[in-house]
Parts: sequence; C-alpha cells; structure tokens
Amino acid sequence: MRGAVITVAGHKGGVGKTTIAYELAAALSGVLVDLDFHGGGATNLWGFDSRHARRAPLLDALEGGGVPRPRTRANRPPLVPSHPDLTAAQLDADEIADALERWATAWAPRPIVVDTHPGAHATTDGAVQAADLVIVPVPPSRRAIAAVRDMLYDHSEFRIVLVPNMVARSPREWWLQALEAFADDPLVHLAPPISLHPWLNDRLLTTPVVSQTRPGRRTEQAAAQFRAVAHHIAQLCQTTAVS
Repeated sequence: MRGAVITVAGHKGGVGKTTIAYELAAALSGVLVDLDFHGGGATNLWGFDSRHARRAPLLDALEGGGVPRPRTRANRPPLVPSHPDLTAAQLDADEIADALERWATAWAPRPIVVDTHPGAHATTDGAVQAADLVIVPVPPSRRAIAAVRDMLYDHSEFRIVLVPNMVARSPREWWLQALEAFADDPLVHLAPPISLHPWLNDRLLTTPVVSQTRPGRRTEQAAAQFRAVAHHIAQLCQTTAVS
C-alpha cells in the first residue's frame, strides 16, 4: 500500500501553482516534492537554497533508485528540495513516475504533493503520470482558461481537480461558465475557490498560512480556503485527514 500522489501542474505559469502545492502539503500532512528547477518555486518558499547545498538528495534518489530523506523544519511540510541541475538530468517521464511510486510506498500513509515546472517537461509529465489526482489552479483569465482547455485535452485519462484561484469578489460570468463546462467531464472535479490574496506573494514568513498558530484575520481567511481545498482533495483520493 502506498500514500496518494497529488501533482500540482499547469500549462501556464503564474497561476498560483507553487503556493497551492505548499499549502496543500502542510494541510494534508504530506511530503512536498519540488520538481520545479527554476528559482522561486516551493524550495525557495520553504526557505532552502539548493545552490549552496553540499548534496542534491533529489537528484541522487532519481538517478540512483533510492528514497530521499525529506528536510524538516518546524511549521513547514517535509521537503525534498529541487535542484537547478534537474533541468539537465537525463531522466524520462517513466523514471520520474517510477520514483514517485517508490517514494509514495516508502512514506505511506503520508501523501506526496508534487510541485512541477509549468508547461511540458519530462519531470512534469512523470509527476502527472504517477498522480492519483492532478491539481490545476485556474485564475480568472482567458489565457488561463485556454491553457486549462489544452491540458484537459492532453490529459483526458487523468483525474483532475480544478482549483478556482485568485478569485475576485465578483467573478466574471464567462469564467464561471467555462469552469462549469469543464466539470461536466466525469474525471474533472471542481474544488472550492481561493480568493485573490495579493499579500501572499509579499509575506516574509515562510510558514504556510494553514500552519500559523496565531493568525490574523486575513491570514485565517486564506487558511480556511486552503483547508477547504485540501479537505476536498482528501475526500477524492482518500488520503489522511486534513490537519
């Protein structure tokens, strides 16, 4: 038996993928695996600098067939940090998928939450291939809707959860209708929405909002929304209960 593999992916960057992966890993008491090899991803958000690390456990485990030891820090999800050299590693999608399957068994019953590089890449394809659920953030823009439409076409055989993200108080009707149309597919689920929280990108704290012990009003509002999404995902893939 293995834990669930939950892959957060998207054809388009800037949709809130990393923030959602980070908060979900914390809310689901999962292990965060960062496969986004560019700066500004989950590894950076967690507070780790791979460029100055003496070892690259992610690359060692992918290339050597082992199981990496996640880094731990108080009030953050356990992390397998990414590394810039991942972009040049000679790995195909099947090898990435096999590794995630192996790690999900080793870390069971904890789920794995995978942050991916946006767009097409072998690491992203492998993470999607291994996923029990693919989480796709969808902000209210026509470009985001077009990217989701292409992704649903390319991955029609996978269970996908669309997360309405960066939602304004009065979302546009055409965007809501597009989401509802996507959800007509029996393999496509629509998660609870996450409002627009511009301050999230400027936070100095690296603690996930769902893990803050004394949150302010706006932080608690955001945390409640991330927890609602996590609860929805936990029910879909029968992972461990939301913390």
